[in-house]
Amino acid sequence: MQAKINPVFERGKIPLSFLVLGIATAAVFHPVEVLLITGIATFLAVCYQYPLFGIFAAILATLPEEFGRIEIMGNSLLLLDVITPVVMLVWLARKLIRKETFHFTKVNASLIAFLSIAILSLLTGAAGLNAADFKFALLYLVRFVAVGSFFFIAQDSAKQKSKVMNWLLLAGGILALLGFYLFKVIPDFAEAGLADLGWDPHIGRLTSTWLDPNFAAGGFAFLLALLGGKILKTREFLKQAWLVLLAGVMLIALLLTYSRSGLVSLGVSGLVLGFVGNRKLLIAMLIVGIIGMGVSSRLSERIGELAQSAASLGGNSQQVLDPTAQLRVSSWQEGLRIWKENPILGVGYGSYKFHQTFSSETSHAASGSDASLLNIGATTGTLGLAAFLFFLGNLLLLAWQKRKTALGLGFLAALCGLLIHSIFVNSLFFPAILLYLMVSGGLLAAQEK
Repeated sequence: MQAKINPVFERGKIPLSFLVLGIATAAVFHPVEVLLITGIATFLAVCYQYPLFGIFAAILATLPEEFGRIEIMGNSLLLLDVITPVVMLVWLARKLIRKETFHFTKVNASLIAFLSIAILSLLTGAAGLNAADFKFALLYLVRFVAVGSFFFIAQDSAKQKSKVMNWLLLAGGILALLGFYLFKVIPDFAEAGLADLGWDPHIGRLTSTWLDPNFAAGGFAFLLALLGGKILKTREFLKQAWLVLLAGVMLIALLLTYSRSGLVSLGVSGLVLGFVGNRKLLIAMLIVGIIGMGVSSRLSERIGELAQSAASLGGNSQQVLDPTAQLRVSSWQEGLRIWKENPILGVGYGSYKFHQTFSSETSHAASGSDASLLNIGATTGTLGLAAFLFFLGNLLLLAWQKRKTALGLGFLAALCGLLIHSIFVNSLFFPAILLYLMVSGGLLAAQEK
């Protein structure tokens, strides 16, 4: 009787053959060039055979972030910018070759509608841009389309939902550990010369590899909410203990960012988890908050500044906005101005920078409004904002319907917190956070089928 071949081994023969052929050829011809080409071919073959590998590679690419930039044809790209378009194209090729079905659900259609409007907005706004500016905006559009495609890619990997979620949460833990290391090695951005390269002169704030405490805090808050949903729905003691330990690591990292927007996001997510999941969590949040303020005078000071800013924005004339808050208000006003002047399709996705009153060529925070939804309104107009809100609304509704599950509860809290965070920082479009949102949202949407 003929022996049965393991299907996993059978599928793995194609990428393995690329690797063997490449190594053999490299020994004879040009090793570096041949190995590079072989590596790319192997990556493509593995992504085709195992779509889950593409998701893993993208999540992995969020870890080096600013330390993983690559110069390609004069453009400084994140490793994530390189990997996500490749994985997207391989996924599309696989769908076409295998004639796999694409599911047009409401949430899928709403994201496709926004992507279409974003493309149209840039095409209509291209007349006001020179070639260099158009290329700049186009790269931002390609980034969003590529990362946004992971919403659909994740849906095709729903059977491996638990594994993907574990990767996401583990990535958060690794980011926290990297943050602790950099917090020790680079405590002052000005002394390290990073301020001269366009980064804000942060002192004594954890930024991890993202080099921005506010975005790092937003990412930690999002992943902590997902983790919170998993903890509340886990009944195995040992597994729950490991999850709590991981949550503790990320929570400490978030607190060390001293980010007010991050604290607000964490608070909102915690309230959702508490009221919808388990009320005991509210007591735990109160205890952690009191301990944190008692242990760290700086954290207590930042919370006090947050309260003062909230009071000032609420109309209390006795409270004066601090310089950072004043800059945010100016950014909101600028975003509203651009949106009012271009109400239908905006100025074009990714081209905000070229229409604002003040623009810095060196700053890493000058490519959009501080408020994500204002940024969408200004760049894609009312049509784009309506489509994007419809997409987010469908996700929130789906998460509410699935709130009895770990992913549903965690995602509901995570998205609520992220929406609040995105009022103060353009976090909805920060590449790594956007990827986390699309992957976890895609896994949630897959349950709709």
